[in-house]
Amino acid sequence: MRLKKRAEFYLITIILCLLLCSCEKGGADKSGIRVYYLNRTDHALQEEKYKPKADHKEQIIEELLAKLCIQPTEMALKAPISEFKLISSETAGSIVTLNFSKEYYDVDAVEEVLTRTAIVNTMCSFSEIDGVYFMVDGEAFHDADGVEPGIMEPDQFIYNSYTEMRNYERVRLHLYFADKSGERLLDAYRTVVYNSNMPLERIVLEQVIQGPNGSFAYPTVNSGTKVINVTVRDRICYANLSSEFLDNPYEVTAQTAIYSVVNSLCELPSIDAVQISVEGHTDTIFRDTISLTGSFRMNTGIVESQQEEEREKE
Repeated sequence: MRLKKRAEFYLITIILCLLLCSCEKGGADKSGIRVYYLNRTDHALQEEKYKPKADHKEQIIEELLAKLCIQPTEMALKAPISEFKLISSETAGSIVTLNFSKEYYDVDAVEEVLTRTAIVNTMCSFSEIDGVYFMVDGEAFHDADGVEPGIMEPDQFIYNSYTEMRNYERVRLHLYFADKSGERLLDAYRTVVYNSNMPLERIVLEQVIQGPNGSFAYPTVNSGTKVINVTVRDRICYANLSSEFLDNPYEVTAQTAIYSVVNSLCELPSIDAVQISVEGHTDTIFRDTISLTGSFRMNTGIVESQQEEEREKE
């Protein structure tokens, strides 16, 4: 019996050692890594799968940055980091900070957004990176609107792959999120590049659901909410949302959540009112407080008055 137990002990020890060794040799997870390039012909992005040669996090990051600086052999493609230089990079946890030369600000406004999208999506395709922070000549980066985006993640950029993104537009959205009390709204501005084949109303809804990028304001709608359908008829926007919309995990009033959606949509010039339905039904009492029967119009009375420079930098 003792020999049997001792044999089992040795067997378990050997298995554990083999597992530890395999983990050490495997290194960082390199599956799913993609490098994004600018396509000169279609003014879009083209992605290529890439398997780094290195096994450790810092080395993989260096490889990806090097790839972004090297001009691809395909003439139609352009390396994102080409008209300016990467001065330095620093990694803290899952955030990468990139410091570019001052020539970055000379890049055309639309191309700059695509460049930024390519860099952020490339770095974050590596599973150990969650966000990228841009600096230019040692100072925090600001976009064409003078906004400092802060730490950027892939879902902040709305774009399609090379095969789909033939027609795109750059738009500055006026969105509304909750203040600290959860009882009033703060307005915020966010610039996105999106496929013009997608309704702008859907883009607005998805951005509200995503929530604010910074810490100045607070989310209003359950991030699990899906946009089932959205249409505009006679200047009324009909927004059909999934049932997750009814489950709000944030400490905001029902009125704040509703008008976060309504006010953001009514900032679009084609919309005067919003009709919200849940899974196709309007006979719903939102959070036992507000009936969704009928339409809602812009409510400026719930918006906290702010100076322009105090508005959230999206």
